[in-house]
Amino acid sequence: MPIRNVRRRYLALQVHSKADISKAELSRIVSDKIHFLYGVKGAAETDLRMIEYDQQLRQGIIRCSHDRLNETRAALAHITVINDAPVAIQVVTVSGTIKTLRKRLTESTSETV
Repeated sequence: MPIRNVRRRYLALQVHSKADISKAELSRIVSDKIHFLYGVKGAAETDLRMIEYDQQLRQGIIRCSHDRLNETRAALAHITVINDAPVAIQVVTVSGTIKTLRKRLTESTSETV
């Protein structure tokens, strides 16, 4: 029996805001925005999942379907306010595996130092 090949993309995020935003809050806001823009069917096809989020560094990793990468990026760009505080979510890099994503992040931070 063949196994369905699920292709995913992992996005490294940088949240720019003066407000403290928790992992649960960010996950809820992104999910709500995907539902708002693309509906229930689009949200299900996106298969969005928050992998990790560091509240002090305001950096995180989310996973989405490879088909819905552009929709996910658009939803992240559409988020401008969280808890009445202005916010911008920047996609730092995108990768097909978490291992490569973390490698790219460590290379980019070592280059800026």
